[in-house]
Amino acid sequence: MKEIISIQISKFLTNDLAEKIAHKQWKSSAPSWINRSRQYIFDELINDNDCFGVVATSSNNDVVGRLHCIKSEDNPNLWYYGDLFVIPEYRRLGIATQMIRAAINHLSDKGATTLRCYVEPNNTQSRSLQISVGFLDRPFESFNNLTNDGEIMYELEIPNCLTIIPATIDEAYFVRILFAQNKNELNTENISLSEWKSLLSSDDADEKHFLICKGAMPVAYMKINGLTGTYNAWLSMLFVAKNFQRQGIGSFAVKYAEKYILEKGFSMLSIQTTSDNISAQNCYLKLGYQIFEQNDRIKYRKILQ
Repeated sequence: MKEIISIQISKFLTNDLAEKIAHKQWKSSAPSWINRSRQYIFDELINDNDCFGVVATSSNNDVVGRLHCIKSEDNPNLWYYGDLFVIPEYRRLGIATQMIRAAINHLSDKGATTLRCYVEPNNTQSRSLQISVGFLDRPFESFNNLTNDGEIMYELEIPNCLTIIPATIDEAYFVRILFAQNKNELNTENISLSEWKSLLSSDDADEKHFLICKGAMPVAYMKINGLTGTYNAWLSMLFVAKNFQRQGIGSFAVKYAEKYILEKGFSMLSIQTTSDNISAQNCYLKLGYQIFEQNDRIKYRKILQ
């Protein structure tokens, strides 16, 4: 019977795991080697950077493999993985692939877009592993304080777990909760659950309502207006759940809106936000929108092609 290997992800190692990693990876349980495992995490957290480890354990709870992931200090959507090892007696069983895929799935949940690694040119086994998982050979770029010792850089585009579905009366509960979280930033009057049900059930040809979901879970709402016009539509409302902000969800929604109205024959999308909503302003400017009116609210527009 094939042995069951457990894969766990954690930002913090237990002391027991740190000791087992040192014993398996470096053949020593001396404090200096145990602290090497701790330092991978400590150095990132002390500098307010994000990281996590992926550890594979056998059926008797022995460590048989691990890798470590670090977020870029310059690009929050870019991550690096390294320090990959599998003990000799468990190699060629697909454990390295399982750990890498576990890291990719975890990073997808975190909203990351790219995973990078570096491989020595003569390490043909590792190079084959990266290609089999879906990594591509890219021109070398530095990452945080890592130095180039002649390695080959590989990158993988992390699959997007975001989807968009119509928001109907059946989804009014989700929209109401998301709205309540963002009401102060929207500077708008309260909209009750019954009012949301009425809005989402109305057969108004001029507007469409959408939920942005992470997997199956609703994390944002968007409304597009002006659909009975000719060339200019409006993204009239967009808000993202507090715990999911600054993960690219707003940008994903705007890009979807652009594609949606282009397919409807429109050539321009306009958006407005409040003057104190700096994160929304930065998002729209980054996506190529230009200000055309500014008072208590700032209005943006973009010519679409």
